[in-house]
Amino acid sequence: MQGSIKMTMNLKPLQKLQQKSPKHFRTAAEKGAIQFLTWANNGSKNETRKPPIRWGVLRGSSSSFVGNKFLSVFPINVKTGALEQPTPAKSYSGKDLVLTWCWNTDYAAKMHEHQGGWGKFTLQDGDAGNKWIERHLRRDKNDLMKMIAIEFKKAAGM
Repeated sequence: MQGSIKMTMNLKPLQKLQQKSPKHFRTAAEKGAIQFLTWANNGSKNETRKPPIRWGVLRGSSSSFVGNKFLSVFPINVKTGALEQPTPAKSYSGKDLVLTWCWNTDYAAKMHEHQGGWGKFTLQDGDAGNKWIERHLRRDKNDLMKMIAIEFKKAAGM
């Protein structure tokens, strides 16, 4: 969809874990991708920025992938009055060892780059605004990598 925005993270720094057990690594990477989507939409301990909001359509349009496997859509109840419904991406041609997150609305890219003039709902939502994905990738990357390693060790019984 035109205007959607996708961000990816390469997991090659964790490739040794993947080589030990591809099955357990995929399980850990999937949990990490879903957790990151939650951080990016709700804020995290490292980065409080969230997507702009009016009814929640932008947040509800987000989804996560590992490689080309669809994992989840961010759960949100769109309030009555929204002029549209979320249209999350449910397919993606990704590469192995790559996590992908997509916000799939016509205005996702515009909102990510928007410089101000926010509406009252975004202003009332705390730290909602632009550049939320980039900021989370930068600030939550290490926690995400640690989480994947921990989940791998749990799954592999280490």
